[in-house]
Amino acid sequence: MKRLEELTEATLRHIASLSLVVLFGLILINVIARSFDLGGFAWFDEIVRGSFAYMVFFGAAALWIRREHFQVDWLEQTLPEGRARWALRSVIALLSVGFLAVMTWYGWVLFSKANALTPILQIPERGFYAAIPISGAVMLLHTIGSFIGDTKNTFLIGDPSK
Repeated sequence: MKRLEELTEATLRHIASLSLVVLFGLILINVIARSFDLGGFAWFDEIVRGSFAYMVFFGAAALWIRREHFQVDWLEQTLPEGRARWALRSVIALLSVGFLAVMTWYGWVLFSKANALTPILQIPERGFYAAIPISGAVMLLHTIGSFIGDTKNTFLIGDPSK
């Protein structure tokens, strides 16, 4: 299971990194083209929007898996190890599961209803929206798995505060 988690995180991170490189390259080319009055690229916005969506959502999912996203953990750090921390983490996990379930569901609804093509490149819009339910599902499954593991560590393996 750990291997699948590592593979998923690496895949998400690589897609997000590639999207960032594409985004940076396109913006650089567009700035240079406009600076030298070479004109703009009509298709530019379509690729930028897709790259930005994949960079943001897949990057967020990769950070979520490694718990490297921004966190305010001062309250958790003030609590003793064991059941008190588990209770706080459980509340946070429950709120996260609720949010991620809604995000994944409505991301899927958006993905399912998007039938339009981009004006210039004729790329299906749903390809851009796919990042929402995919990243949401990954974060949701990881949160549930982390909660189960945290619960096992606290109650079955032993309470470190004893």
